[in-house]
Amino acid sequence: MKHVKISFPSSPLSNPGFEDGKQGDGLSGWQTTGPTDAFDIESEAHSGNFCLTQEGVDAPVEAWQSLEGLKNGWYTLSAWVRSSGDQKAAYIALKDCGGPEQRASVPVAPASKWLQILISTQVTNGKCTISLGSEAGPKDWVSFDDVELVAGRAVLSIMGADVSSLKKSEDFGGIYTYEDGTPGDAMQILKDHGMNAIRLRVWVNPADGYHDKGELLEMARRAKALDIKVLVDFHYSDTWADPGKQYKPAAWKNLDFGGLKKALYDHTYDVCSSLLAQGTPPYMVQVGNEINSGMLWPDGNSDRWDQLAALLKEGYRAVKDCSPATLVMLHIAEGGKNEQARWWFDNAVQRGVLFDLIGVSYYAYWHGTLADLQNNINDITERYNKDVIVVETAHAFTRENNDEEANIILGQIVPGYPFTQAGQEKMLADVMAIVRAVPDGRGLGIFWWEATWTAVKGNGWSPANPKSGNNWENQALFGYQNQALPAMRLFNIP
Repeated sequence: MKHVKISFPSSPLSNPGFEDGKQGDGLSGWQTTGPTDAFDIESEAHSGNFCLTQEGVDAPVEAWQSLEGLKNGWYTLSAWVRSSGDQKAAYIALKDCGGPEQRASVPVAPASKWLQILISTQVTNGKCTISLGSEAGPKDWVSFDDVELVAGRAVLSIMGADVSSLKKSEDFGGIYTYEDGTPGDAMQILKDHGMNAIRLRVWVNPADGYHDKGELLEMARRAKALDIKVLVDFHYSDTWADPGKQYKPAAWKNLDFGGLKKALYDHTYDVCSSLLAQGTPPYMVQVGNEINSGMLWPDGNSDRWDQLAALLKEGYRAVKDCSPATLVMLHIAEGGKNEQARWWFDNAVQRGVLFDLIGVSYYAYWHGTLADLQNNINDITERYNKDVIVVETAHAFTRENNDEEANIILGQIVPGYPFTQAGQEKMLADVMAIVRAVPDGRGLGIFWWEATWTAVKGNGWSPANPKSGNNWENQALFGYQNQALPAMRLFNIP
Protein backbone atom coordinates (compact mmCIF):
# COMPACT_ATOMS: atom_id res chain seq x y z
CA MET A 1 0.00 0.00 0.00
CA LYS A 2 1.34 3.43 -0.87
CA HIS A 3 1.63 5.85 1.98
CA VAL A 4 4.04 8.57 3.01
CA LYS A 5 6.80 7.72 5.43
CA ILE A 6 8.98 10.16 7.32
CA SER A 7 12.73 10.45 6.92
CA PHE A 8 14.65 11.23 10.10
CA PRO A 9 17.63 13.60 9.80
CA SER A 10 18.96 15.29 12.92
CA SER A 11 16.42 17.67 14.45
CA PRO A 12 17.47 21.34 14.26
CA LEU A 13 15.76 22.20 17.56
CA SER A 14 17.63 23.44 20.61
CA ASN A 15 17.03 21.68 23.95
CA PRO A 16 14.23 19.47 22.55
CA GLY A 17 14.07 17.35 25.71
CA PHE A 18 14.34 20.27 28.16
CA GLU A 19 17.36 18.67 29.77
CA ASP A 20 19.13 22.05 29.89
CA GLY A 21 16.44 23.42 32.20
CA LYS A 22 15.87 27.11 32.81
CA GLN A 23 18.19 30.03 32.27
CA GLY A 24 17.16 32.79 34.64
CA ASP A 25 13.50 33.44 33.97
CA GLY A 26 13.63 31.75 30.54
CA LEU A 27 13.95 28.29 29.04
CA SER A 28 17.22 27.27 27.48
CA GLY A 29 16.80 27.34 23.69
CA TRP A 30 13.15 28.47 23.82
CA GLN A 31 11.35 31.80 23.75
CA THR A 32 8.20 32.14 25.87
CA THR A 33 5.01 34.15 25.72
CA GLY A 34 3.00 34.61 28.90
CA PRO A 35 3.80 34.87 32.61
CA THR A 36 7.14 33.34 33.54
CA ASP A 37 5.60 31.39 36.43
CA ALA A 38 3.52 29.45 33.89
CA PHE A 39 6.61 27.49 32.79
CA ASP A 40 8.11 24.77 34.98
CA ILE A 41 10.85 22.22 34.37
CA GLU A 42 9.67 19.01 36.03
CA SER A 43 11.23 15.63 36.63
CA GLU A 44 8.35 13.35 35.63
CA ALA A 45 9.68 13.18 32.07
CA HIS A 46 8.83 10.95 29.14
CA SER A 47 12.56 10.25 28.78
CA GLY A 48 15.69 11.70 30.33
CA ASN A 49 15.40 13.73 33.51
CA PHE A 50 13.15 16.66 32.69
CA CYS A 51 10.10 17.87 30.77
CA LEU A 52 8.37 21.22 30.24
CA THR A 53 5.08 21.82 32.03
CA GLN A 54 2.84 24.78 31.31
CA GLU A 55 0.66 25.66 34.29
CA GLY A 56 -2.73 27.25 33.74
CA VAL A 57 -2.84 31.00 34.39
CA ASP A 58 -6.14 31.90 32.69
CA ALA A 59 -4.22 33.30 29.72
CA PRO A 60 -2.55 31.90 26.59
CA VAL A 61 1.04 30.75 27.11
CA GLU A 62 3.52 29.47 24.55
CA ALA A 63 7.07 28.16 24.25
CA TRP A 64 8.51 28.58 20.79
CA GLN A 65 11.55 28.47 18.54
CA SER A 66 11.96 30.13 15.16
CA LEU A 67 14.17 28.28 12.69
CA GLU A 68 15.66 29.91 9.61
CA GLY A 69 17.66 28.61 6.69
CA LEU A 70 15.43 25.57 6.27
CA LYS A 71 15.32 23.85 2.91
CA ASN A 72 11.83 24.22 1.48
CA GLY A 73 9.70 21.10 1.64
CA TRP A 74 7.61 19.08 4.06
CA TYR A 75 8.46 18.93 7.76
CA THR A 76 6.86 17.09 10.66
CA LEU A 77 6.83 18.22 14.27
CA SER A 78 6.36 15.55 16.93
CA ALA A 79 6.20 15.71 20.71
CA TRP A 80 5.29 13.55 23.66
CA VAL A 81 2.50 15.15 25.69
CA ARG A 82 0.29 14.64 28.72
CA SER A 83 -2.18 16.89 30.49
CA SER A 84 -4.78 17.37 33.19
CA GLY A 85 -7.34 17.28 30.39
CA ASP A 86 -9.43 20.36 31.10
CA GLN A 87 -7.60 23.07 29.15
CA LYS A 88 -9.33 25.51 26.86
CA ALA A 89 -6.45 24.74 24.47
CA ALA A 90 -3.33 22.55 24.49
CA TYR A 91 -1.40 21.94 21.28
CA ILE A 92 1.75 21.72 19.21
CA ALA A 93 1.90 23.90 16.10
CA LEU A 94 3.93 24.88 13.04
CA LYS A 95 3.45 28.46 11.92
CA ASP A 96 5.05 31.22 9.87
CA CYS A 97 6.27 28.52 7.48
CA GLY A 98 4.86 30.12 4.34
CA GLY A 99 1.33 28.80 4.65
CA PRO A 100 -1.48 28.50 7.20
CA GLU A 101 -0.68 27.48 10.76
CA GLN A 102 -0.93 23.74 11.32
CA ARG A 103 -1.91 22.58 14.80
CA ALA A 104 -2.41 19.26 16.59
CA SER A 105 -4.30 19.28 19.87
CA VAL A 106 -3.21 17.31 22.92
CA PRO A 107 -5.61 14.37 23.30
CA VAL A 108 -7.26 13.76 26.65
CA ALA A 109 -5.87 10.71 28.44
CA PRO A 110 -5.06 9.75 32.03
CA ALA A 111 -2.62 12.31 33.41
CA SER A 112 0.00 9.63 34.04
CA LYS A 113 0.07 8.57 30.37
CA TRP A 114 2.34 10.15 27.78
CA LEU A 115 1.06 10.29 24.19
CA GLN A 116 2.95 11.10 21.01
CA ILE A 117 1.32 13.51 18.55
CA LEU A 118 2.62 15.13 15.38
CA ILE A 119 1.72 17.63 12.71
CA SER A 120 3.14 18.36 9.26
CA THR A 121 3.45 21.47 7.12
CA GLN A 122 5.12 22.52 3.90
CA VAL A 123 7.86 25.12 4.33
CA THR A 124 7.89 27.50 1.37
CA ASN A 125 9.81 30.49 2.78
CA GLY A 126 12.88 28.84 4.30
CA LYS A 127 11.78 29.27 7.90
CA CYS A 128 9.29 27.96 10.44
CA THR A 129 8.23 28.54 14.04
CA ILE A 130 7.71 25.59 16.37
CA SER A 131 5.14 26.28 19.07
CA LEU A 132 4.02 24.48 22.22
CA GLY A 133 1.00 26.24 23.63
CA SER A 134 -1.91 26.12 26.03
CA GLU A 135 -4.60 28.11 27.75
CA ALA A 136 -6.06 26.81 30.98
CA GLY A 137 -7.30 27.60 34.47
CA PRO A 138 -5.09 27.59 37.57
CA LYS A 139 -5.62 23.90 38.37
CA ASP A 140 -4.82 22.64 34.89
CA TRP A 141 -1.54 21.87 33.13
CA VAL A 142 0.07 20.29 30.06
CA SER A 143 3.54 18.75 29.76
CA PHE A 144 5.79 18.43 26.68
CA ASP A 145 8.90 16.35 26.12
CA ASP A 146 11.12 14.92 23.37
CA VAL A 147 10.14 17.51 20.77
CA GLU A 148 11.47 16.78 17.29
CA LEU A 149 11.30 18.42 13.87
CA VAL A 150 12.16 16.16 10.95
CA ALA A 151 12.00 16.31 7.17
CA GLY A 152 9.04 14.53 5.61
CA ARG A 153 5.28 14.42 5.88
CA ALA A 154 3.06 12.33 8.14
CA VAL A 155 -0.24 11.80 6.40
CA LEU A 156 -3.23 9.49 6.55
CA SER A 157 -3.87 7.89 3.18
CA ILE A 158 -7.31 6.51 4.10
CA MET A 159 -9.99 8.99 5.16
CA GLY A 160 -13.04 6.80 5.15
CA ALA A 161 -16.60 6.27 6.34
CA ASP A 162 -18.85 3.24 6.60
CA VAL A 163 -21.96 4.09 4.58
CA SER A 164 -23.57 0.66 4.57
CA SER A 165 -26.95 2.07 5.63
CA LEU A 166 -27.07 4.72 2.90
CA LYS A 167 -28.95 2.82 0.18
CA LYS A 168 -31.74 1.77 2.54
CA SER A 169 -31.94 5.27 4.00
CA GLU A 170 -32.33 6.78 0.55
CA ASP A 171 -34.99 4.23 -0.40
CA PHE A 172 -37.02 5.24 2.67
CA GLY A 173 -36.71 8.97 2.07
CA GLY A 174 -33.47 9.91 3.80
CA ILE A 175 -32.22 13.44 3.03
CA TYR A 176 -28.67 14.76 3.33
CA THR A 177 -27.49 18.34 3.05
CA TYR A 178 -24.39 20.48 3.16
CA GLU A 179 -23.86 22.73 6.19
CA ASP A 180 -25.96 25.51 4.66
CA GLY A 181 -28.92 23.20 4.06
CA THR A 182 -28.34 22.61 0.36
CA PRO A 183 -29.47 19.03 -0.42
CA GLY A 184 -27.04 16.64 -2.04
CA ASP A 185 -25.96 13.05 -2.49
CA ALA A 186 -24.52 11.93 0.84
CA MET A 187 -21.55 10.23 -0.76
CA GLN A 188 -20.79 13.34 -2.79
CA ILE A 189 -21.05 15.50 0.33
CA LEU A 190 -18.59 13.26 2.14
CA LYS A 191 -16.31 13.27 -0.90
CA ASP A 192 -16.42 17.07 -1.03
CA HIS A 193 -15.26 17.10 2.59
CA GLY A 194 -12.25 14.90 1.82
CA MET A 195 -13.50 11.33 2.17
CA ASN A 196 -11.62 8.99 -0.18
CA ALA A 197 -12.85 5.53 0.88
CA ILE A 198 -16.08 3.84 1.91
CA ARG A 199 -16.74 0.65 3.82
CA LEU A 200 -19.69 -1.56 2.92
CA ARG A 201 -20.89 -4.62 4.80
CA VAL A 202 -22.22 -7.64 2.96
CA TRP A 203 -24.55 -10.26 4.42
CA VAL A 204 -25.36 -13.58 2.77
CA ASN A 205 -29.17 -13.73 2.68
CA PRO A 206 -30.52 -10.81 4.76
CA ALA A 207 -34.19 -10.86 5.69
CA ASP A 208 -34.98 -7.47 4.16
CA GLY A 209 -32.79 -7.81 1.07
CA TYR A 210 -30.44 -4.98 2.02
CA HIS A 211 -26.67 -5.33 2.47
CA ASP A 212 -26.51 -8.19 -0.03
CA LYS A 213 -24.33 -8.64 -3.09
CA GLY A 214 -26.65 -6.71 -5.39
CA GLU A 215 -26.60 -3.63 -3.18
CA LEU A 216 -22.84 -3.88 -2.79
CA LEU A 217 -22.38 -3.89 -6.56
CA GLU A 218 -24.60 -0.82 -6.96
CA MET A 219 -22.79 1.11 -4.22
CA ALA A 220 -19.39 0.15 -5.63
CA ARG A 221 -20.39 1.62 -9.00
CA ARG A 222 -21.38 4.85 -7.29
CA ALA A 223 -18.07 4.93 -5.45
CA LYS A 224 -16.08 4.40 -8.62
CA ALA A 225 -17.87 7.31 -10.31
CA LEU A 226 -16.59 9.50 -7.47
CA ASP A 227 -13.10 7.97 -7.46
CA ILE A 228 -13.66 6.53 -3.98
CA LYS A 229 -12.00 3.31 -2.82
CA VAL A 230 -14.12 0.45 -1.44
CA LEU A 231 -13.50 -1.76 1.59
CA VAL A 232 -15.79 -4.81 1.57
CA ASP A 233 -16.75 -6.00 5.06
CA PHE A 234 -17.74 -9.69 4.97
CA HIS A 235 -19.89 -10.61 7.98
CA TYR A 236 -20.43 -14.23 6.87
CA SER A 237 -23.93 -14.10 8.33
CA ASP A 238 -27.47 -13.11 7.36
CA THR A 239 -27.35 -10.35 9.96
CA TRP A 240 -24.96 -8.49 12.28
CA ALA A 241 -21.73 -10.21 13.27
CA ASP A 242 -19.56 -8.85 16.07
CA PRO A 243 -17.75 -10.15 19.19
CA GLY A 244 -21.04 -11.07 20.84
CA LYS A 245 -22.62 -12.87 17.89
CA GLN A 246 -21.18 -14.68 14.89
CA TYR A 247 -24.10 -16.73 13.62
CA LYS A 248 -23.94 -18.79 10.44
CA PRO A 249 -26.12 -17.94 7.47
CA ALA A 250 -29.22 -20.12 7.46
CA ALA A 251 -28.14 -21.79 4.23
CA TRP A 252 -24.86 -22.93 5.82
CA LYS A 253 -26.15 -24.25 9.15
CA ASN A 254 -26.18 -27.94 8.28
CA LEU A 255 -22.85 -28.06 6.44
CA ASP A 256 -19.98 -30.12 7.80
CA PHE A 257 -16.69 -28.30 8.30
CA GLY A 258 -15.43 -29.11 4.82
CA GLY A 259 -18.66 -27.78 3.36
CA LEU A 260 -18.45 -24.68 5.54
CA LYS A 261 -14.96 -23.89 4.26
CA LYS A 262 -16.16 -24.31 0.70
CA ALA A 263 -19.21 -22.11 1.28
CA LEU A 264 -17.03 -19.35 2.73
CA TYR A 265 -14.61 -19.58 -0.19
CA ASP A 266 -17.37 -19.64 -2.80
CA HIS A 267 -19.26 -16.71 -1.26
CA THR A 268 -16.11 -14.61 -0.95
CA TYR A 269 -14.95 -15.44 -4.45
CA ASP A 270 -18.40 -14.81 -5.94
CA VAL A 271 -18.76 -11.36 -4.38
CA CYS A 272 -15.20 -10.40 -5.26
CA SER A 273 -15.40 -11.67 -8.84
CA SER A 274 -18.75 -9.93 -9.37
CA LEU A 275 -17.13 -6.66 -8.32
CA LEU A 276 -14.20 -7.36 -10.61
CA ALA A 277 -16.48 -8.17 -13.55
CA GLN A 278 -18.19 -4.79 -13.40
CA GLY A 279 -14.89 -2.94 -13.23
CA THR A 280 -14.95 -2.17 -9.49
CA PRO A 281 -12.44 -4.54 -7.87
CA PRO A 282 -12.35 -4.03 -4.10
CA TYR A 283 -9.41 -2.05 -2.78
CA MET A 284 -9.58 -3.90 0.53
CA VAL A 285 -11.54 -6.83 1.94
CA GLN A 286 -12.23 -7.83 5.51
CA VAL A 287 -12.40 -11.58 6.08
CA GLY A 288 -14.86 -11.33 8.95
CA ASN A 289 -16.14 -8.48 11.09
CA GLU A 290 -14.82 -7.90 14.64
CA ILE A 291 -13.77 -11.53 14.92
CA ASN A 292 -12.22 -11.46 18.41
CA SER A 293 -14.38 -14.45 19.32
CA GLY A 294 -14.12 -16.07 15.90
CA MET A 295 -16.80 -16.43 13.24
CA LEU A 296 -19.33 -18.93 11.95
CA TRP A 297 -20.04 -20.27 15.42
CA PRO A 298 -19.55 -22.84 16.73
CA ASP A 299 -17.14 -24.27 14.14
CA GLY A 300 -15.02 -21.12 13.90
CA ASN A 301 -15.20 -20.05 17.53
CA SER A 302 -11.92 -18.65 18.88
CA ASP A 303 -11.68 -21.56 21.32
CA ARG A 304 -11.27 -23.72 18.20
CA TRP A 305 -8.32 -21.84 16.75
CA ASP A 306 -7.24 -24.50 14.26
CA GLN A 307 -10.68 -24.39 12.63
CA LEU A 308 -10.88 -20.60 12.79
CA ALA A 309 -7.50 -20.39 11.09
CA ALA A 310 -8.65 -22.78 8.36
CA LEU A 311 -11.66 -20.55 7.66
CA LEU A 312 -9.54 -17.41 7.56
CA LYS A 313 -7.18 -19.07 5.10
CA GLU A 314 -10.10 -19.89 2.80
CA GLY A 315 -11.20 -16.26 2.85
CA TYR A 316 -7.71 -15.00 2.07
CA ARG A 317 -7.30 -17.56 -0.73
CA ALA A 318 -10.64 -16.60 -2.29
CA VAL A 319 -9.75 -12.90 -2.38
CA LYS A 320 -6.31 -13.46 -3.85
CA ASP A 321 -7.62 -15.99 -6.40
CA CYS A 322 -10.11 -13.35 -7.51
CA SER A 323 -8.04 -10.16 -7.28
CA PRO A 324 -4.38 -10.50 -6.23
CA ALA A 325 -3.99 -6.74 -5.80
CA THR A 326 -6.84 -6.50 -3.27
CA LEU A 327 -5.59 -6.10 0.30
CA VAL A 328 -6.91 -8.53 2.91
CA MET A 329 -7.60 -7.22 6.40
CA LEU A 330 -8.20 -9.08 9.64
CA HIS A 331 -10.40 -6.99 11.92
CA ILE A 332 -10.86 -7.18 15.68
CA ALA A 333 -12.74 -4.96 18.11
CA GLU A 334 -11.49 -3.42 21.38
CA GLY A 335 -8.63 -1.48 19.81
CA GLY A 336 -7.30 -0.30 23.17
CA LYS A 337 -6.69 -3.79 24.55
CA ASN A 338 -3.17 -4.83 23.69
CA GLU A 339 -3.10 -8.13 25.56
CA GLN A 340 -6.15 -9.33 23.66
CA ALA A 341 -4.78 -8.14 20.31
CA ARG A 342 -1.50 -9.96 20.89
CA TRP A 343 -3.30 -13.14 21.90
CA TRP A 344 -5.50 -13.03 18.81
CA PHE A 345 -2.88 -12.23 16.19
CA ASP A 346 -0.27 -14.52 17.80
CA ASN A 347 -2.70 -17.40 17.36
CA ALA A 348 -3.39 -16.43 13.75
CA VAL A 349 0.27 -16.03 12.83
CA GLN A 350 1.31 -19.25 14.58
CA ARG A 351 -1.14 -21.12 12.37
CA GLY A 352 0.08 -19.55 9.14
CA VAL A 353 -2.90 -17.26 8.50
CA LEU A 354 -1.94 -14.69 5.87
CA PHE A 355 -3.16 -11.09 5.82
CA ASP A 356 -2.05 -7.71 4.53
CA LEU A 357 -3.57 -5.27 7.02
CA ILE A 358 -4.71 -5.07 10.62
CA GLY A 359 -8.07 -3.45 11.32
CA VAL A 360 -9.25 -2.44 14.79
CA SER A 361 -12.42 -0.88 16.15
CA TYR A 362 -12.03 1.91 18.68
CA TYR A 363 -14.90 3.51 20.56
CA ALA A 364 -13.66 5.54 23.52
CA TYR A 365 -16.72 4.75 25.64
CA TRP A 366 -16.02 0.99 25.32
CA HIS A 367 -12.41 0.33 24.35
CA GLY A 368 -10.15 2.24 26.72
CA THR A 369 -8.35 5.56 26.54
CA LEU A 370 -6.55 7.11 23.60
CA ALA A 371 -3.32 6.19 25.38
CA ASP A 372 -4.47 2.55 25.32
CA LEU A 373 -5.21 2.84 21.61
CA GLN A 374 -1.78 4.31 20.87
CA ASN A 375 0.01 1.68 22.93
CA ASN A 376 -1.84 -1.13 21.16
CA ILE A 377 -1.60 -0.06 17.54
CA ASN A 378 2.03 1.04 17.88
CA ASP A 379 2.85 -2.38 19.31
CA ILE A 380 0.96 -4.59 16.89
CA THR A 381 2.17 -2.81 13.75
CA GLU A 382 5.75 -3.51 14.86
CA ARG A 383 5.09 -6.98 16.25
CA TYR A 384 3.39 -8.27 13.08
CA ASN A 385 5.04 -5.94 10.54
CA LYS A 386 1.67 -4.79 9.19
CA ASP A 387 -0.03 -1.47 8.56
CA VAL A 388 -3.09 -0.66 10.66
CA ILE A 389 -6.41 1.12 10.11
CA VAL A 390 -8.90 2.13 12.77
CA VAL A 391 -11.68 0.68 10.70
CA GLU A 392 -14.48 1.65 13.06
CA THR A 393 -14.74 4.70 15.30
CA ALA A 394 -17.53 7.11 16.25
CA HIS A 395 -18.69 9.51 18.94
CA ALA A 396 -22.02 11.10 19.80
CA PHE A 397 -22.77 14.72 18.90
CA THR A 398 -25.79 14.87 21.22
CA ARG A 399 -27.48 12.95 24.01
CA GLU A 400 -30.87 13.58 22.40
CA ASN A 401 -32.77 10.88 20.56
CA ASN A 402 -34.32 11.43 17.13
CA ASP A 403 -36.67 8.45 16.86
CA GLU A 404 -38.50 5.98 19.08
CA GLU A 405 -35.54 3.59 19.40
CA ALA A 406 -33.32 4.23 22.43
CA ASN A 407 -29.77 4.98 21.37
CA ILE A 408 -26.88 2.75 22.43
CA ILE A 409 -24.82 5.74 23.54
CA LEU A 410 -26.62 8.15 25.86
CA GLY A 411 -25.18 8.27 29.38
CA GLN A 412 -21.62 7.08 28.97
CA ILE A 413 -18.96 9.59 30.01
CA VAL A 414 -15.70 10.09 28.13
CA PRO A 415 -13.69 12.74 30.02
CA GLY A 416 -12.74 15.64 27.76
CA TYR A 417 -15.11 14.61 24.97
CA PRO A 418 -18.68 15.75 25.67
CA PHE A 419 -21.56 14.53 23.55
CA THR A 420 -21.69 17.73 21.53
CA GLN A 421 -20.75 18.61 17.98
CA ALA A 422 -17.46 20.03 19.28
CA GLY A 423 -16.85 16.90 21.34
CA GLN A 424 -17.47 14.68 18.32
CA GLU A 425 -15.08 16.75 16.23
CA LYS A 426 -12.35 16.63 18.89
CA MET A 427 -12.69 12.86 19.24
CA LEU A 428 -12.23 12.33 15.50
CA ALA A 429 -9.29 14.76 15.41
CA ASP A 430 -7.58 13.00 18.29
CA VAL A 431 -8.14 9.47 16.96
CA MET A 432 -6.68 10.67 13.67
CA ALA A 433 -3.71 12.12 15.58
CA ILE A 434 -3.04 8.79 17.27
CA VAL A 435 -3.17 6.88 13.97
CA ARG A 436 -1.02 9.49 12.23
CA ALA A 437 1.66 9.06 14.91
CA VAL A 438 2.14 5.31 14.39
CA PRO A 439 5.88 4.92 13.71
CA ASP A 440 7.14 4.66 10.13
CA GLY A 441 3.84 5.80 8.63
CA ARG A 442 2.17 2.47 9.37
CA GLY A 443 -1.06 4.04 10.56
CA LEU A 444 -2.97 4.33 7.30
CA GLY A 445 -6.19 6.00 8.36
CA ILE A 446 -9.69 5.72 9.80
CA PHE A 447 -13.28 4.85 8.91
CA TRP A 448 -16.12 6.59 10.75
CA TRP A 449 -18.74 3.96 11.48
CA GLU A 450 -22.13 4.56 9.90
CA ALA A 451 -21.68 8.19 8.94
CA THR A 452 -25.00 8.25 7.06
CA TRP A 453 -27.22 6.23 9.42
CA THR A 454 -29.67 8.97 10.32
CA ALA A 455 -33.13 8.43 11.83
CA VAL A 456 -35.26 7.47 8.83
CA LYS A 457 -38.42 5.47 9.47
CA GLY A 458 -37.97 2.02 7.96
CA ASN A 459 -34.17 2.10 8.13
CA GLY A 460 -33.86 0.49 11.56
CA TRP A 461 -31.25 -1.80 13.02
CA SER A 462 -33.09 -5.11 12.57
CA PRO A 463 -33.33 -6.61 9.08
CA ALA A 464 -36.10 -8.90 10.36
CA ASN A 465 -38.23 -6.16 11.97
CA PRO A 466 -39.25 -3.28 9.70
CA LYS A 467 -40.63 -1.38 12.72
CA SER A 468 -37.28 -1.23 14.49
CA GLY A 469 -35.62 2.15 14.81
CA ASN A 470 -32.08 3.46 14.63
CA ASN A 471 -30.04 3.27 17.84
CA TRP A 472 -27.02 5.06 16.35
CA GLU A 473 -28.29 8.30 14.79
CA ASN A 474 -26.65 10.51 17.44
CA GLN A 475 -23.26 9.30 16.16
CA ALA A 476 -23.76 9.93 12.45
CA LEU A 477 -21.86 12.67 10.63
CA PHE A 478 -25.15 14.27 9.62
CA GLY A 479 -27.24 16.08 12.23
CA TYR A 480 -30.93 16.02 13.07
CA GLN A 481 -31.62 18.69 10.43
CA ASN A 482 -29.88 16.42 7.88
CA GLN A 483 -26.85 18.75 7.75
CA ALA A 484 -23.16 17.84 7.50
CA LEU A 485 -21.62 18.14 10.97
CA PRO A 486 -18.34 19.94 11.79
CA ALA A 487 -16.40 16.70 12.34
CA MET A 488 -16.77 15.88 8.65
CA ARG A 489 -14.42 18.72 7.66
CA LEU A 490 -11.53 16.84 9.30
CA PHE A 491 -11.47 14.50 6.31
CA ASN A 492 -9.78 17.39 4.50
CA ILE A 493 -6.86 17.32 6.96
CA PRO A 494 -5.04 14.07 6.18
